[in-house]
Amino acid sequence: MDNNIKVAIIGLDGANANTARLIGLKNFEIETTLMSTIPPYTPPSWTSILTGVNPGKHGIIGWQKFNRDENTINLTTSRDVKFPRLTELLDRASYKTILINFPMTYPFSGIQNKNNSIIVSDWAAPTQTIYPRELHRKYEDYLVEPPHQWSKWEGNKKDYAKIVYEYTRTRLQIYYDLLEKEEWDLYSIVFSETDWFSHLYPQILEKKEKNIVTPTFQLINKFIEQAKEIADVVFIVSDHGFEIKKKVVHVNEILKRRGLIKYSRLKSTLVNLARKLPKPLVNKIVTSLNLQSSGMAYETNLTENKAFMIEPTVWGVYCKTKKDAEIVQMIFSNMPEIKKVLHSYEVFHGPYSKDMPDIILIPNKGVTFSQLFAREPIDNVYKGDHHPEGILYISGKDIAETPEFKKVVTVFDIAPTILHIFGLPIPDDMDGRVLTEIFEKDSEFTRRKPKYVDPSYYEKKRQDEKLKKAIKNLKLKGII
Repeated sequence: MDNNIKVAIIGLDGANANTARLIGLKNFEIETTLMSTIPPYTPPSWTSILTGVNPGKHGIIGWQKFNRDENTINLTTSRDVKFPRLTELLDRASYKTILINFPMTYPFSGIQNKNNSIIVSDWAAPTQTIYPRELHRKYEDYLVEPPHQWSKWEGNKKDYAKIVYEYTRTRLQIYYDLLEKEEWDLYSIVFSETDWFSHLYPQILEKKEKNIVTPTFQLINKFIEQAKEIADVVFIVSDHGFEIKKKVVHVNEILKRRGLIKYSRLKSTLVNLARKLPKPLVNKIVTSLNLQSSGMAYETNLTENKAFMIEPTVWGVYCKTKKDAEIVQMIFSNMPEIKKVLHSYEVFHGPYSKDMPDIILIPNKGVTFSQLFAREPIDNVYKGDHHPEGILYISGKDIAETPEFKKVVTVFDIAPTILHIFGLPIPDDMDGRVLTEIFEKDSEFTRRKPKYVDPSYYEKKRQDEKLKKAIKNLKLKGII
């Protein structure tokens, strides 16, 4: 166990190699591609980075979840994460952690082990807050609302860049304080600005009009450089990459035309009006009134639908029966826009695979999906959207320069690698591996072989720590 080392994970949501260059990342020993989850989507991928497992084990596939038994669609929260996060494992081993802006960490009650943790809620949380409460009170003035509604700024793109800059500048006062003044072993943060900009300004993916995003990216780069000064090892990671999309496939429109969706035009019109409301407001209304979170639940009849898509970036279609799944597979297998059509069991494994979509559509290059009903099944577009190839940059103590990797590096590999750096064993049900190639040959990290243990190891460790504290308190009180 190494109690002295400091590790930082700095997440750049949606960053690809071009984004990394725009930010100005330099002087890293390692620069490589980090393969995302299927689908390459914020909720499952960041959760996989923190847990080291695929969605079939941690249970997160999108911002929404479909309950097959009740035919309902609801928002996903921290309580739906079914596998221990890296920070929870470290907490059980008495390490101090800081977790900032990670999806699926709100409400904080959904994180079981946080006695040694500081947590800042992410942009999707219905309220911006910090755990523990005393830190919320300290930084309340800097908890400005994230301007994540990039699509609302299509007609005023220049002003959006200025608003994001001010948001980042203000929030950085929290980030720097926690980095420089708090005690921590693992400092982890996600900057979503890279994703928002890549959606609204797809031209930056082609190295055009870079000046729009430069001021904000300079702020982020300055923070990264400071983190490199403080941390012993720094990981720069993205949950997925980005690419230019030139075609959009309206999946539900196609399913509707094939008679697989029961659709109401009037209800769909009302739902489209609701979609124009600010997302935080919609989330608060949905939560407070216990409503279903997807327009699909209102513009169609979920009990009668035979197949449907909820979130386009999930790439998934839920089917009522195996026969319906076969029909969906046949429909999309014949489309030139689709690279592959996979069954759920070909993508996910684990106890929560049953909750995943039945069919996964893998788009061809330059193709994206929409769940909205449209006049035409396929439209031409010009937009930025997700791609499986993200980035991984590593710098620091005992990190080898430009190593050759034995296998493709994936988001599942981050958590086990960091556990190994801390000298902790890896639960043997993690899907990822320790990236032993990143360490210098004569380093302690290389000499110390990865150790794998039963998943119950960390729970037992937590119970042992509680017992030790209880005995110590009893001794202090003179009871024993």
